[in-house]
Amino acid sequence: MKIKLFFIFFCFLTIGINTAYSETKIAYIDMEFIFNNSIAGKKITETLNAINKDNQKFFDKKEDELKKKELKIISQRNILKKTQIEEQLKKLQNEANTYRNQKAQKINEFNQKKINATDQLFKSIEPILIDYSSKNSISIFLQKKNIVIGKSELNKTTQILELVNQKIKKIELN
Repeated sequence: MKIKLFFIFFCFLTIGINTAYSETKIAYIDMEFIFNNSIAGKKITETLNAINKDNQKFFDKKEDELKKKELKIISQRNILKKTQIEEQLKKLQNEANTYRNQKAQKINEFNQKKINATDQLFKSIEPILIDYSSKNSISIFLQKKNIVIGKSELNKTTQILELVNQKIKKIELN
C-alpha cells in the first residue's frame, strides 16, 4: 500500500513539473516612424513632394489653358458660325481628354514611385532587423500598429532608427 501511495505521489509530482524553460523574446517597432524620421525616409519624402509639386504645377497650368480656350470659344459664340463653334468645342474636348489621360498617367507614375521607394526602404531595413534580432536574441519583431498594449521596453524603434540612419543614407527612386 505504501508503495502504491509513493508511486501515485511520485507520478503527480512529476506530472506537475512541466515547466517550460524556453524564452521567446518579442519586440516591436514603429515602421511608419522609422520611414518618416530616418535620413533615407526624409529624402524619399522630399523627392516625392518635389515630384508631386511639379505635377501639380503642370496640372494647374494645363487646366488654366483649357479654361481660357473655353472662355474664348464662349465669347466668340455670337461671331462665329455654329459649325465653327462645334468644331472648336470638339478640339477643346479632345484636348481635355488628352489632358485627363496625361493626368491619370502622371498620378499612376507618382503612386508607383511612392510604392517602389517604400518597398526599397523596407527591403533595406530588413537586413538591419535580422542582424539586430540575432545579436539581441529577439525571436519576433511586430509592427507597433498591430500592438494593442505592450511594455515600453519592448519598443525597439529608436535603436533601429539609429542603425538605419548609420547604414542607409539614400534610396534611389526609379
